[in-house]
Amino acid sequence: MTDLMPGPVPAQLPAGIPSFVGRAEPMRLLDAHLTATDGATVTLAIVGSAGIGKTTLAVHWAHRVRHRFPDGQIYLNLRGFDPHHSPSTTGAALHSLLAALHFPPHQMPTNPDAQVGLYRTLMADRRMLILLDNARDAQQVRPLLPGSAGSLVLVTSRDRLSGLGTADGADLLTLSRMPLIEARELLARRLGALRAAADHPALDEIIEHCEGLPLALAGAATFANRHPSTSLDYLAGQLRNARRRLDVLADSDPATNIRSVFSWSYAALTPDAARLFRLLARHPESHFTTRSAAALALVSPTKVYPLMCELTRLHLVEDHPDYYVLPELLRAYGEELTYPALRAS
Repeated sequence: MTDLMPGPVPAQLPAGIPSFVGRAEPMRLLDAHLTATDGATVTLAIVGSAGIGKTTLAVHWAHRVRHRFPDGQIYLNLRGFDPHHSPSTTGAALHSLLAALHFPPHQMPTNPDAQVGLYRTLMADRRMLILLDNARDAQQVRPLLPGSAGSLVLVTSRDRLSGLGTADGADLLTLSRMPLIEARELLARRLGALRAAADHPALDEIIEHCEGLPLALAGAATFANRHPSTSLDYLAGQLRNARRRLDVLADSDPATNIRSVFSWSYAALTPDAARLFRLLARHPESHFTTRSAAALALVSPTKVYPLMCELTRLHLVEDHPDYYVLPELLRAYGEELTYPALRAS
């Protein structure tokens, strides 16, 4: 085999957020999965809705366990949901992985199967941590899994990645909203403990309107810090108005603007599923069933069911044993898609 080019041990993990708080239970579960399969190649996938903090958790936890992988850490953004780029192709992703392993670029095979084989050969007998961030679906991830024991592949996605669990034995962790205590801690860290403690009822109302979504909580804290003389009760009042909520949480950076972040999931929908999402946003009730969704869309339950599956697969709708829920922030976004004038009102 061609000799690898000399180079440092890969250490590509992004910097963690200094103000990271909470997520104790998900980290305990990640630790347990890693420990239970010590020595084997482990694939862990953190999935959940836009803004729920998948990447933040993955990076934070990866830094905690990186010492267990002495051959290095590779980070790769697969751009599965991205406003400026198409999802990474298998060839592009493998090229990046092989480059991180110091394989000479001019000797890389052009055949996709040969690239996969080369990658798995180079990964054999290594103990590496590979973070595949922002995956589009299981099909995008599957060729990037090593074929031998010893490494950890950590994946994040808005997609449920069910196929990765079914066919590839991945452990799937669905990230939920932050519990109240952890959300309070997050706001206290960002606002300052004294300011956060000054008005507990207002703080809890802010958390309620942000639905425990870390991105929304961070946006609310940013708004409060831009207006240091205003009270938390004022911020809670601004968020109380459903039509103002997304404006309060808005940001000039598309990566942290809640509208933009929601839009990347919406853009991945088929036209019929996108139409159903808009219809559900107009419905007066946040809870609904397959039958009520079918009545709203004027189609049969048989036809609406796969559309509901599409919405839940991308975490635009929450599914429960007997009903579905459209979260209020996503409802506000969906209403704006139907009635653009709402955004300006």
